[in-house]
Amino acid sequence: MSAMFDPALPFALLWDAESACARLFTHAAETLESQDPAAAFATLRRWTAEGDWAVGALSYEAGHMAEPRLAALPKGSAWLRFTRHRDCRTLDCAALADLLAPYATPASAGAPEPLVAREDWLAAVTQVKRYIADGDIYQANLTFPARVAIHGHPLALFARLFTPTAAPHGGVVYAGGGRWWLCLSPELFFAAEHGQLTARPMKGTAPRGLTEWADSEAAAVLATDPKNRAENLMITDLIRNDLARVAVPGTVRTSALFAVETYPSLHQMTSTVTATLAPGHTAIDVLAALHPCGSITGAPKIRAMQIIAETESAARGLYTGSLGWIGPGAAQARFAVAIRTLEVAGRTARLGLGAGIVADSDPQAEWDECLAKARFLRPSAPVTLIETMRLEPGCIPRLARHLDRLQQSAVRFGFPFDRPSLEARLSALRTAEPRRLRLLLGQSGAVALQLSPLPPAPEGPVAVALAPLPLQPSDWRLAHKSGDRAALDAARRASGQFECLFVRPDSLLTEGSYTSLFVPRGGRLLTPPLARGLLPGVLRAELLAEGRAEEADLTADDLAHGFFIGNSLRGLLPAALAPAPAPIPG
Repeated sequence: MSAMFDPALPFALLWDAESACARLFTHAAETLESQDPAAAFATLRRWTAEGDWAVGALSYEAGHMAEPRLAALPKGSAWLRFTRHRDCRTLDCAALADLLAPYATPASAGAPEPLVAREDWLAAVTQVKRYIADGDIYQANLTFPARVAIHGHPLALFARLFTPTAAPHGGVVYAGGGRWWLCLSPELFFAAEHGQLTARPMKGTAPRGLTEWADSEAAAVLATDPKNRAENLMITDLIRNDLARVAVPGTVRTSALFAVETYPSLHQMTSTVTATLAPGHTAIDVLAALHPCGSITGAPKIRAMQIIAETESAARGLYTGSLGWIGPGAAQARFAVAIRTLEVAGRTARLGLGAGIVADSDPQAEWDECLAKARFLRPSAPVTLIETMRLEPGCIPRLARHLDRLQQSAVRFGFPFDRPSLEARLSALRTAEPRRLRLLLGQSGAVALQLSPLPPAPEGPVAVALAPLPLQPSDWRLAHKSGDRAALDAARRASGQFECLFVRPDSLLTEGSYTSLFVPRGGRLLTPPLARGLLPGVLRAELLAEGRAEEADLTADDLAHGFFIGNSLRGLLPAALAPAPAPIPG
Protein backbone atom coordinates (compact mmCIF):
# COMPACT_ATOMS: atom_id res chain seq x y z
CA MET A 1 0.00 0.00 0.00
CA SER A 2 2.80 2.45 0.85
CA ALA A 3 4.13 2.20 -2.72
CA MET A 4 0.77 3.59 -3.92
CA PHE A 5 0.64 6.36 -1.32
CA ASP A 6 2.93 9.38 -1.24
CA PRO A 7 2.07 11.88 1.53
CA ALA A 8 4.09 14.55 -0.27
CA LEU A 9 1.37 14.63 -2.95
CA PRO A 10 -2.24 15.76 -2.38
CA PHE A 11 -4.53 13.00 -1.08
CA ALA A 12 -7.59 12.43 1.07
CA LEU A 13 -8.10 9.64 3.61
CA LEU A 14 -11.62 9.59 5.05
CA TRP A 15 -12.84 7.16 7.71
CA ASP A 16 -16.39 5.84 8.08
CA ALA A 17 -17.06 3.99 11.32
CA GLU A 18 -20.46 2.66 10.23
CA SER A 19 -18.98 0.67 7.37
CA ALA A 20 -15.73 0.15 9.32
CA CYS A 21 -13.60 1.27 6.41
CA ALA A 22 -11.56 4.19 5.13
CA ARG A 23 -11.52 5.56 1.60
CA LEU A 24 -8.18 6.66 0.20
CA PHE A 25 -8.18 9.08 -2.72
CA THR A 26 -4.93 9.86 -4.56
CA HIS A 27 -3.81 11.16 -7.98
CA ALA A 28 -6.50 13.79 -8.50
CA ALA A 29 -7.55 14.27 -12.12
CA GLU A 30 -8.77 17.83 -11.46
CA THR A 31 -8.84 20.30 -8.60
CA LEU A 32 -11.67 22.77 -8.00
CA GLU A 33 -11.18 25.80 -5.74
CA SER A 34 -14.12 28.17 -5.95
CA GLN A 35 -15.89 30.98 -4.11
CA ASP A 36 -19.05 30.47 -6.15
CA PRO A 37 -21.15 27.59 -4.72
CA ALA A 38 -23.56 27.49 -7.67
CA ALA A 39 -20.75 27.14 -10.22
CA ALA A 40 -18.91 24.67 -7.99
CA PHE A 41 -21.98 22.45 -7.58
CA ALA A 42 -22.41 22.45 -11.36
CA THR A 43 -18.84 21.20 -11.72
CA LEU A 44 -19.43 18.48 -9.13
CA ARG A 45 -22.53 17.37 -11.02
CA ARG A 46 -20.50 17.07 -14.20
CA TRP A 47 -17.70 15.09 -12.53
CA THR A 48 -20.03 12.60 -10.88
CA ALA A 49 -22.26 12.30 -13.97
CA GLU A 50 -19.13 11.24 -15.87
CA GLY A 51 -18.56 8.43 -13.35
CA ASP A 52 -15.94 10.00 -11.09
CA TRP A 53 -15.65 10.77 -7.38
CA ALA A 54 -15.65 14.26 -5.86
CA VAL A 55 -13.79 14.67 -2.57
CA GLY A 56 -13.39 17.82 -0.53
CA ALA A 57 -14.85 20.44 1.75
CA LEU A 58 -16.94 23.58 2.04
CA SER A 59 -16.18 26.35 4.48
CA TYR A 60 -18.92 27.30 6.93
CA GLU A 61 -19.25 30.62 5.14
CA ALA A 62 -20.10 28.90 1.84
CA GLY A 63 -23.59 28.55 3.29
CA HIS A 64 -24.00 32.31 3.13
CA MET A 65 -23.38 32.37 -0.61
CA ALA A 66 -26.25 29.98 -1.30
CA GLU A 67 -28.83 31.78 0.87
CA PRO A 68 -30.25 35.11 -0.41
CA ARG A 69 -31.42 36.12 3.09
CA LEU A 70 -27.85 36.11 4.40
CA ALA A 71 -25.54 39.06 3.88
CA ALA A 72 -22.39 38.70 1.80
CA LEU A 73 -19.24 37.99 3.81
CA PRO A 74 -15.67 39.25 3.38
CA LYS A 75 -14.08 38.09 0.13
CA GLY A 76 -12.29 34.78 0.40
CA SER A 77 -14.09 33.51 3.50
CA ALA A 78 -16.61 31.45 1.52
CA TRP A 79 -14.91 28.66 -0.41
CA LEU A 80 -15.28 25.15 -1.75
CA ARG A 81 -12.33 22.88 -2.52
CA PHE A 82 -12.83 19.52 -4.23
CA THR A 83 -10.68 17.10 -6.18
CA ARG A 84 -11.80 14.71 -8.91
CA HIS A 85 -10.80 11.04 -8.73
CA ARG A 86 -11.33 8.15 -11.12
CA ASP A 87 -11.59 5.67 -8.26
CA CYS A 88 -10.86 5.16 -4.58
CA ARG A 89 -9.26 2.44 -2.50
CA THR A 90 -11.16 0.99 0.44
CA LEU A 91 -9.21 0.04 3.57
CA ASP A 92 -10.46 -2.03 6.48
CA CYS A 93 -9.21 -1.40 10.03
CA ALA A 94 -6.12 -3.56 9.62
CA ALA A 95 -5.17 -2.01 6.27
CA LEU A 96 -5.68 1.48 7.68
CA ALA A 97 -3.43 0.67 10.63
CA ASP A 98 -0.79 -0.65 8.22
CA LEU A 99 -1.05 2.50 6.11
CA LEU A 100 -0.55 4.83 9.09
CA ALA A 101 2.07 2.71 10.89
CA PRO A 102 5.11 4.13 9.02
CA TYR A 103 4.07 7.64 10.05
CA ALA A 104 3.71 6.90 13.77
CA THR A 105 6.68 9.13 14.58
CA PRO A 106 6.76 11.56 17.53
CA ALA A 107 4.25 14.37 17.05
CA SER A 108 2.12 16.51 19.32
CA ALA A 109 -0.08 19.58 19.46
CA GLY A 110 0.35 22.39 21.97
CA ALA A 111 -2.33 23.97 24.12
CA PRO A 112 -4.76 26.16 22.14
CA GLU A 113 -4.17 29.92 22.30
CA PRO A 114 -7.48 31.76 21.73
CA LEU A 115 -7.29 34.40 19.00
CA VAL A 116 -10.01 36.47 20.66
CA ALA A 117 -9.92 38.15 24.05
CA ARG A 118 -11.94 36.27 26.64
CA GLU A 119 -13.79 39.45 27.63
CA ASP A 120 -14.83 40.09 24.02
CA TRP A 121 -16.19 36.58 23.61
CA LEU A 122 -18.06 36.74 26.92
CA ALA A 123 -19.63 40.00 25.73
CA ALA A 124 -20.67 38.26 22.50
CA VAL A 125 -22.34 35.50 24.53
CA THR A 126 -24.23 38.14 26.51
CA GLN A 127 -25.35 39.77 23.25
CA VAL A 128 -26.60 36.42 21.92
CA LYS A 129 -28.54 35.88 25.14
CA ARG A 130 -30.24 39.26 24.58
CA TYR A 131 -31.37 38.09 21.16
CA ILE A 132 -32.74 34.93 22.77
CA ALA A 133 -34.55 36.95 25.45
CA ASP A 134 -36.04 39.19 22.74
CA GLY A 135 -37.39 36.15 20.90
CA ASP A 136 -35.15 36.39 17.82
CA ILE A 137 -33.75 32.88 18.26
CA TYR A 138 -33.91 29.93 20.61
CA GLN A 139 -30.24 29.02 20.41
CA ALA A 140 -27.02 30.00 18.64
CA ASN A 141 -23.70 28.23 18.32
CA LEU A 142 -20.99 30.78 19.10
CA THR A 143 -17.35 30.03 18.27
CA PHE A 144 -13.86 31.48 18.25
CA PRO A 145 -10.57 30.49 16.60
CA ALA A 146 -7.44 29.39 18.43
CA ARG A 147 -3.84 28.90 17.36
CA VAL A 148 -2.12 25.59 18.09
CA ALA A 149 1.59 24.85 17.81
CA ILE A 150 2.33 21.66 15.88
CA HIS A 151 5.35 19.49 16.64
CA GLY A 152 6.22 16.81 14.10
CA HIS A 153 4.73 15.90 10.74
CA PRO A 154 0.96 16.54 10.32
CA LEU A 155 0.37 12.96 9.19
CA ALA A 156 2.23 11.70 12.26
CA LEU A 157 0.01 13.91 14.43
CA PHE A 158 -3.09 12.48 12.78
CA ALA A 159 -1.80 8.93 13.30
CA ARG A 160 -1.32 9.74 16.97
CA LEU A 161 -4.70 11.41 17.53
CA PHE A 162 -6.93 9.23 15.37
CA THR A 163 -8.70 6.10 16.53
CA PRO A 164 -11.73 4.67 14.70
CA THR A 165 -13.91 4.93 17.80
CA ALA A 166 -12.80 8.41 18.87
CA ALA A 167 -13.33 9.93 15.41
CA PRO A 168 -16.00 7.89 13.62
CA HIS A 169 -16.16 10.47 10.82
CA GLY A 170 -12.58 11.67 10.82
CA GLY A 171 -10.01 11.95 8.11
CA VAL A 172 -6.87 13.66 6.90
CA VAL A 173 -6.48 15.68 3.71
CA TYR A 174 -3.32 17.10 2.22
CA ALA A 175 -4.44 19.94 -0.04
CA GLY A 176 -0.96 20.73 -1.34
CA GLY A 177 1.15 23.79 -0.71
CA GLY A 178 1.77 22.76 2.89
CA ARG A 179 -1.96 22.84 3.76
CA TRP A 180 -3.33 19.96 5.84
CA TRP A 181 -6.76 19.26 7.29
CA LEU A 182 -6.80 16.92 10.28
CA CYS A 183 -10.40 16.06 11.14
CA LEU A 184 -11.30 14.09 14.29
CA SER A 185 -15.05 14.62 13.94
CA PRO A 186 -17.55 12.48 15.85
CA GLU A 187 -20.52 13.97 13.96
CA LEU A 188 -22.12 12.68 10.77
CA PHE A 189 -23.55 15.56 8.73
CA PHE A 190 -25.41 13.37 6.27
CA ALA A 191 -25.10 10.16 4.29
CA ALA A 192 -26.82 9.36 1.01
CA GLU A 193 -27.10 5.75 -0.13
CA HIS A 194 -29.06 5.12 -3.33
CA GLY A 195 -32.02 7.29 -2.45
CA GLN A 196 -31.96 6.91 1.33
CA LEU A 197 -30.75 9.82 3.45
CA THR A 198 -29.48 9.78 7.03
CA ALA A 199 -28.49 12.71 9.24
CA ARG A 200 -27.34 12.45 12.84
CA PRO A 201 -27.29 15.82 14.62
CA MET A 202 -25.23 15.95 17.79
CA LYS A 203 -26.19 18.15 20.73
CA GLY A 204 -25.63 17.50 24.44
CA THR A 205 -22.45 16.27 26.13
CA ALA A 206 -21.24 14.85 29.43
CA PRO A 207 -17.70 13.93 30.53
CA ARG A 208 -16.80 10.27 30.99
CA GLY A 209 -16.81 8.85 34.51
CA LEU A 210 -13.66 7.50 36.14
CA THR A 211 -15.17 4.19 37.26
CA GLU A 212 -17.51 1.88 35.36
CA TRP A 213 -20.38 2.84 37.67
CA ALA A 214 -19.70 6.58 37.41
CA ASP A 215 -19.40 6.31 33.65
CA SER A 216 -22.73 4.52 33.32
CA GLU A 217 -24.32 7.06 35.65
CA ALA A 218 -22.99 9.99 33.57
CA ALA A 219 -24.47 8.47 30.40
CA ALA A 220 -27.81 7.81 32.11
CA VAL A 221 -28.03 11.36 33.47
CA LEU A 222 -27.27 12.79 30.02
CA ALA A 223 -29.91 10.60 28.39
CA THR A 224 -32.66 11.98 30.65
CA ASP A 225 -31.45 15.56 31.18
CA PRO A 226 -34.30 17.95 30.19
CA LYS A 227 -31.99 20.78 29.09
CA ASN A 228 -29.88 18.60 26.79
CA ARG A 229 -32.99 16.92 25.41
CA ALA A 230 -34.57 20.29 24.63
CA GLU A 231 -31.46 21.50 22.79
CA ASN A 232 -31.14 18.23 20.89
CA LEU A 233 -34.80 18.25 19.88
CA MET A 234 -34.53 21.84 18.66
CA ILE A 235 -31.67 20.98 16.31
CA THR A 236 -33.28 17.70 15.25
CA ASP A 237 -36.39 19.59 14.14
CA LEU A 238 -34.16 21.99 12.20
CA ILE A 239 -32.48 19.08 10.38
CA ARG A 240 -35.89 17.57 9.63
CA ASN A 241 -36.97 20.82 8.00
CA ASP A 242 -33.78 21.02 5.93
CA LEU A 243 -34.13 17.42 4.74
CA ALA A 244 -37.76 18.02 3.78
CA ARG A 245 -36.53 20.37 1.04
CA VAL A 246 -35.07 17.43 -0.92
CA ALA A 247 -37.12 14.49 0.38
CA VAL A 248 -40.25 12.73 -0.79
CA PRO A 249 -43.08 14.33 1.21
CA GLY A 250 -43.98 12.34 4.29
CA THR A 251 -40.77 10.28 4.38
CA VAL A 252 -38.80 12.34 6.90
CA ARG A 253 -38.60 10.26 10.07
CA THR A 254 -36.81 10.56 13.41
CA SER A 255 -35.38 7.42 14.96
CA ALA A 256 -33.09 6.82 17.94
CA LEU A 257 -34.13 10.14 19.48
CA PHE A 258 -31.82 11.20 22.34
CA ALA A 259 -29.40 8.31 21.87
CA VAL A 260 -26.16 8.54 23.85
CA GLU A 261 -22.94 7.71 22.00
CA THR A 262 -19.74 7.18 23.94
CA TYR A 263 -16.29 8.44 22.97
CA PRO A 264 -12.95 8.30 24.83
CA SER A 265 -13.39 11.67 26.59
CA LEU A 266 -17.17 12.22 26.64
CA HIS A 267 -20.71 10.97 26.14
CA GLN A 268 -22.61 12.67 23.32
CA MET A 269 -26.35 12.87 22.69
CA THR A 270 -27.47 12.32 19.09
CA SER A 271 -30.69 11.78 17.20
CA THR A 272 -31.06 10.13 13.81
CA VAL A 273 -33.21 11.55 11.01
CA THR A 274 -33.92 9.56 7.83
CA ALA A 275 -35.69 10.39 4.58
CA THR A 276 -36.17 9.21 1.01
CA LEU A 277 -34.56 11.42 -1.61
CA ALA A 278 -37.09 12.98 -3.98
CA PRO A 279 -36.88 12.03 -7.67
CA GLY A 280 -34.74 14.39 -9.70
CA HIS A 281 -32.43 15.16 -6.77
CA THR A 282 -28.94 13.85 -6.03
CA ALA A 283 -26.55 13.91 -3.09
CA ILE A 284 -25.21 17.23 -4.40
CA ASP A 285 -28.66 18.77 -3.94
CA VAL A 286 -28.70 17.43 -0.38
CA LEU A 287 -25.35 19.06 0.34
CA ALA A 288 -26.56 22.37 -1.11
CA ALA A 289 -29.81 22.24 0.88
CA LEU A 290 -28.33 21.28 4.26
CA HIS A 291 -24.97 23.08 4.42
CA PRO A 292 -24.01 24.24 6.98
CA CYS A 293 -25.29 21.72 9.50
CA GLY A 294 -27.92 23.08 11.87
CA SER A 295 -26.15 21.67 14.93
CA ILE A 296 -23.42 24.32 14.54
CA THR A 297 -25.67 27.28 13.66
CA GLY A 298 -28.64 27.42 16.01
CA ALA A 299 -32.37 27.79 15.60
CA PRO A 300 -34.05 29.24 13.66
CA LYS A 301 -31.16 28.60 11.29
CA ILE A 302 -31.13 31.70 9.08
CA ARG A 303 -31.60 34.19 11.92
CA ALA A 304 -28.98 32.35 13.99
CA MET A 305 -26.51 32.62 11.10
CA GLN A 306 -27.23 36.34 10.80
CA ILE A 307 -26.48 36.81 14.49
CA ILE A 308 -23.34 34.67 14.23
CA ALA A 309 -22.09 36.90 11.41
CA GLU A 310 -22.75 39.94 13.58
CA THR A 311 -21.17 38.68 16.79
CA GLU A 312 -18.22 36.50 15.71
CA SER A 313 -15.09 38.50 14.93
CA ALA A 314 -13.41 36.02 12.55
CA ALA A 315 -14.44 33.73 9.71
CA ARG A 316 -14.78 30.07 10.73
CA GLY A 317 -13.27 28.61 7.56
CA LEU A 318 -13.30 24.83 7.46
CA TYR A 319 -14.36 24.64 11.13
CA THR A 320 -18.10 23.78 11.29
CA GLY A 321 -18.05 23.40 7.51
CA SER A 322 -18.47 20.06 5.73
CA LEU A 323 -15.87 17.47 4.72
CA GLY A 324 -16.55 14.34 2.70
CA TRP A 325 -17.04 12.62 -0.64
CA ILE A 326 -19.62 12.15 -3.40
CA GLY A 327 -19.62 8.93 -5.42
CA PRO A 328 -20.15 8.34 -9.15
CA GLY A 329 -23.58 9.44 -10.32
CA ALA A 330 -24.01 11.36 -7.03
CA ALA A 331 -26.06 8.42 -5.75
CA GLN A 332 -23.83 8.01 -2.71
CA ALA A 333 -22.20 10.55 -0.43
CA ARG A 334 -20.97 10.94 3.11
CA PHE A 335 -20.05 14.18 4.84
CA ALA A 336 -18.86 14.95 8.35
CA VAL A 337 -19.38 18.15 10.28
CA ALA A 338 -15.86 19.58 10.46
CA ILE A 339 -15.53 19.94 14.22
CA ARG A 340 -12.45 18.90 16.20
CA THR A 341 -10.56 19.84 13.08
CA LEU A 342 -7.11 21.36 12.61
CA GLU A 343 -6.18 23.46 9.58
CA VAL A 344 -2.40 23.05 9.52
CA ALA A 345 0.06 25.30 7.71
CA GLY A 346 3.70 24.86 8.63
CA ARG A 347 4.25 24.54 12.36
CA THR A 348 0.97 26.09 13.42
CA ALA A 349 -2.66 25.13 13.09
CA ARG A 350 -5.97 26.89 13.38
CA LEU A 351 -8.55 25.24 15.63
CA GLY A 352 -12.15 26.35 16.05
CA LEU A 353 -13.90 26.00 19.40
CA GLY A 354 -17.53 26.71 20.19
CA ALA A 355 -20.56 26.20 22.40
CA GLY A 356 -24.32 26.26 22.02
CA ILE A 357 -25.76 29.33 23.74
CA VAL A 358 -29.26 29.19 25.23
CA ALA A 359 -31.25 31.43 27.54
CA ASP A 360 -29.68 30.23 30.79
CA SER A 361 -26.09 29.86 29.53
CA ASP A 362 -23.37 31.13 31.86
CA PRO A 363 -20.79 32.98 29.69
CA GLN A 364 -17.75 31.93 31.73
CA ALA A 365 -18.90 28.32 31.88
CA GLU A 366 -19.36 28.33 28.09
CA TRP A 367 -15.81 29.69 27.65
CA ASP A 368 -14.48 26.92 29.87
CA GLU A 369 -16.47 24.33 27.91
CA CYS A 370 -14.96 25.58 24.65
CA LEU A 371 -11.43 25.15 25.99
CA ALA A 372 -12.32 21.72 27.35
CA LYS A 373 -13.34 20.63 23.86
CA ALA A 374 -9.69 20.90 22.82
CA ARG A 375 -8.89 17.87 24.99
CA PHE A 376 -8.95 15.69 21.90
CA LEU A 377 -5.50 17.14 21.12
CA ARG A 378 -4.17 15.24 24.13
CA PRO A 379 -5.12 11.61 23.57
CA SER A 380 -7.23 10.34 26.45
CA ALA A 381 -6.92 6.70 25.51
CA PRO A 382 -4.13 4.16 25.92
CA VAL A 383 -2.19 2.58 23.09
CA THR A 384 -2.00 -0.72 24.96
CA LEU A 385 -4.04 -2.33 27.75
CA ILE A 386 -2.20 -4.69 30.08
CA GLU A 387 -2.92 -7.56 32.44
CA THR A 388 -0.16 -9.13 34.54
CA MET A 389 -1.02 -12.62 35.77
CA ARG A 390 0.54 -15.59 37.51
CA LEU A 391 0.82 -18.69 35.34
CA GLU A 392 0.94 -21.82 37.47
CA PRO A 393 1.06 -25.49 36.44
CA GLY A 394 -2.48 -26.18 35.29
CA CYS A 395 -4.10 -22.78 35.89
CA ILE A 396 -4.00 -18.99 35.97
CA PRO A 397 -5.36 -17.83 39.34
CA ARG A 398 -8.19 -15.27 39.10
CA LEU A 399 -8.21 -15.50 35.31
CA ALA A 400 -11.89 -14.60 35.00
CA ARG A 401 -11.37 -11.43 37.05
CA HIS A 402 -8.36 -10.44 34.94
CA LEU A 403 -10.33 -10.87 31.73
CA ASP A 404 -13.35 -9.07 33.18
CA ARG A 405 -11.19 -6.05 33.98
CA LEU A 406 -9.50 -6.14 30.59
CA GLN A 407 -12.85 -6.40 28.84
CA GLN A 408 -14.25 -3.43 30.75
CA SER A 409 -11.27 -1.30 29.75
CA ALA A 410 -11.50 -2.50 26.14
CA VAL A 411 -15.15 -1.47 26.00
CA ARG A 412 -14.33 1.86 27.67
CA PHE A 413 -11.73 2.76 25.03
CA GLY A 414 -13.23 1.00 22.03
CA PHE A 415 -10.60 -1.74 21.65
CA PRO A 416 -11.79 -4.86 19.80
CA PHE A 417 -11.73 -7.76 22.26
CA ASP A 418 -12.26 -11.40 21.25
CA ARG A 419 -12.55 -13.04 24.65
CA PRO A 420 -13.27 -16.62 23.49
CA SER A 421 -10.21 -16.60 21.23
CA LEU A 422 -8.05 -15.20 24.02
CA GLU A 423 -9.32 -17.76 26.52
CA ALA A 424 -8.39 -20.52 24.07
CA ARG A 425 -4.85 -19.16 23.72
CA LEU A 426 -4.42 -18.88 27.47
CA SER A 427 -5.72 -22.39 28.12
CA ALA A 428 -3.03 -23.75 25.79
CA LEU A 429 -0.19 -22.28 27.88
CA ARG A 430 1.89 -24.76 29.87
CA THR A 431 4.53 -24.32 32.55
CA ALA A 432 6.41 -26.56 34.99
CA GLU A 433 6.83 -23.80 37.57
CA PRO A 434 5.08 -20.50 38.36
CA ARG A 435 5.87 -17.75 35.85
CA ARG A 436 4.93 -14.14 35.21
CA LEU A 437 2.49 -13.76 32.31
CA ARG A 438 2.01 -10.34 30.74
CA LEU A 439 -0.89 -9.82 28.33
CA LEU A 440 -0.94 -6.78 26.03
CA LEU A 441 -4.06 -5.78 24.08
CA GLY A 442 -3.53 -3.24 21.27
CA GLN A 443 -5.96 -0.75 19.76
CA SER A 444 -6.49 -3.05 16.78
CA GLY A 445 -7.45 -5.96 19.04
CA ALA A 446 -4.11 -7.72 18.57
CA VAL A 447 -2.93 -9.65 21.65
CA ALA A 448 0.65 -10.34 22.71
CA LEU A 449 1.58 -12.77 25.50
CA GLN A 450 4.93 -12.44 27.27
CA LEU A 451 6.32 -15.01 29.73
CA SER A 452 9.15 -14.29 32.16
CA PRO A 453 10.52 -15.71 35.43
CA LEU A 454 8.51 -14.95 38.52
CA PRO A 455 10.25 -12.36 40.73
CA PRO A 456 11.61 -13.91 43.94
CA ALA A 457 9.45 -13.43 47.00
CA PRO A 458 10.93 -10.80 49.34
CA GLU A 459 11.88 -11.79 52.88
CA GLY A 460 10.23 -9.87 55.72
CA PRO A 461 8.19 -6.68 55.42
CA VAL A 462 8.99 -4.72 52.26
CA ALA A 463 10.03 -1.08 52.56
CA VAL A 464 7.48 1.39 51.23
CA ALA A 465 7.77 5.16 50.80
CA LEU A 466 5.05 7.80 50.54
CA ALA A 467 4.90 9.95 47.41
CA PRO A 468 2.55 12.63 46.08
CA LEU A 469 0.00 11.29 43.61
CA PRO A 470 1.62 12.19 40.26
CA LEU A 471 -1.69 12.44 38.36
CA GLN A 472 -5.06 14.03 38.97
CA PRO A 473 -7.38 11.59 40.81
CA SER A 474 -9.73 11.71 37.80
CA ASP A 475 -7.00 10.70 35.31
CA TRP A 476 -7.98 7.59 33.33
CA ARG A 477 -4.47 6.16 33.77
CA LEU A 478 -5.26 5.49 37.42
CA ALA A 479 -8.46 3.56 36.70
CA HIS A 480 -7.20 1.40 33.82
CA LYS A 481 -4.07 -0.72 33.56
CA SER A 482 -2.27 0.39 30.42
CA GLY A 483 1.15 0.88 28.92
CA ASP A 484 1.03 4.57 29.87
CA ARG A 485 2.62 4.12 33.29
CA ALA A 486 5.62 6.42 33.10
CA ALA A 487 4.46 8.80 35.83
CA LEU A 488 3.70 5.97 38.28
CA ASP A 489 6.90 4.05 37.62
CA ALA A 490 9.02 7.20 37.88
CA ALA A 491 7.64 7.94 41.33
CA ARG A 492 8.53 4.46 42.56
CA ARG A 493 12.05 4.65 41.16
CA ALA A 494 12.57 8.07 42.70
CA SER A 495 11.57 6.72 46.12
CA GLY A 496 14.41 4.18 46.08
CA GLN A 497 12.15 1.66 47.84
CA PHE A 498 10.42 -1.60 46.96
CA GLU A 499 7.19 0.34 46.42
CA CYS A 500 5.68 3.74 47.05
CA LEU A 501 2.16 4.62 48.16
CA PHE A 502 0.51 7.64 46.62
CA VAL A 503 -0.94 10.46 48.70
CA ARG A 504 -3.61 12.79 47.34
CA PRO A 505 -3.53 16.54 48.03
CA ASP A 506 -6.20 15.98 50.72
CA SER A 507 -3.81 13.51 52.48
CA LEU A 508 -5.85 10.43 51.57
CA LEU A 509 -3.91 7.35 50.44
CA THR A 510 -4.77 5.64 47.16
CA GLU A 511 -2.50 2.72 46.12
CA GLY A 512 1.02 1.81 45.11
CA SER A 513 2.54 2.08 41.66
CA TYR A 514 1.67 -1.57 40.96
CA THR A 515 0.02 -2.82 44.17
CA SER A 516 -3.14 -2.22 46.19
CA LEU A 517 -3.04 -1.09 49.82
CA PHE A 518 -4.57 -3.05 52.71
CA VAL A 519 -4.61 -2.09 56.40
CA PRO A 520 -5.69 -4.76 58.94
CA ARG A 521 -8.32 -3.62 61.41
CA GLY A 522 -10.87 -5.57 63.44
CA GLY A 523 -10.26 -8.83 61.62
CA ARG A 524 -10.69 -7.27 58.18
CA LEU A 525 -8.53 -5.49 55.63
CA LEU A 526 -9.32 -1.86 54.83
CA THR A 527 -8.56 -0.62 51.32
CA PRO A 528 -9.14 2.84 49.76
CA PRO A 529 -12.32 3.34 47.69
CA LEU A 530 -12.03 3.35 43.90
CA ALA A 531 -13.53 6.84 43.85
CA ARG A 532 -10.30 8.20 45.34
CA GLY A 533 -8.51 7.47 42.05
CA LEU A 534 -7.00 4.00 41.85
CA LEU A 535 -6.93 0.80 39.82
CA PRO A 536 -9.61 -1.84 40.47
CA GLY A 537 -7.01 -4.43 41.45
CA VAL A 538 -7.82 -8.08 40.79
CA LEU A 539 -6.65 -9.31 44.20
CA ARG A 540 -8.45 -6.36 45.79
CA ALA A 541 -11.70 -7.30 44.01
CA GLU A 542 -11.42 -10.91 45.19
CA LEU A 543 -10.85 -9.92 48.82
CA LEU A 544 -13.81 -7.52 48.72
CA ALA A 545 -16.07 -10.16 47.14
CA GLU A 546 -15.09 -12.71 49.80
CA GLY A 547 -15.83 -10.26 52.62
CA ARG A 548 -12.21 -10.24 53.79
CA ALA A 549 -11.78 -6.57 52.87
CA GLU A 550 -13.89 -3.43 52.86
CA GLU A 551 -13.43 0.08 51.51
CA ALA A 552 -12.42 2.93 53.82
CA ASP A 553 -10.55 6.21 53.56
CA LEU A 554 -6.99 5.85 54.85
CA THR A 555 -4.20 8.28 55.71
CA ALA A 556 -0.54 7.84 56.61
CA ASP A 557 -1.49 7.63 60.30
CA ASP A 558 -3.31 4.35 59.57
CA LEU A 559 -0.04 2.72 58.54
CA ALA A 560 1.65 3.04 61.90
CA HIS A 561 0.87 -0.51 63.08
CA GLY A 562 1.67 -2.32 59.87
CA PHE A 563 -0.06 -2.88 56.56
CA PHE A 564 0.00 -5.01 53.43
CA ILE A 565 0.48 -4.29 49.76
CA GLY A 566 -0.49 -6.81 47.12
CA ASN A 567 -1.53 -7.76 43.64
CA SER A 568 -2.64 -10.88 41.81
CA LEU A 569 0.93 -11.80 40.84
CA ARG A 570 2.52 -11.65 44.30
CA GLY A 571 -0.40 -11.98 46.70
CA LEU A 572 -0.33 -10.07 50.00
CA LEU A 573 3.05 -8.78 51.16
CA PRO A 574 3.69 -7.44 54.68
CA ALA A 575 5.01 -3.88 54.44
CA ALA A 576 6.39 -1.07 56.57
CA LEU A 577 7.11 2.57 55.94
CA ALA A 578 10.74 3.25 55.10
CA PRO A 579 12.48 5.80 57.31
CA ALA A 580 12.29 9.29 55.90
CA PRO A 581 15.63 10.42 54.41
CA ALA A 582 17.76 12.50 56.73
CA PRO A 583 17.74 16.22 55.93
CA ILE A 584 20.74 17.52 54.04
CA PRO A 585 22.89 19.67 56.34
CA GLY A 586 22.62 23.37 55.53
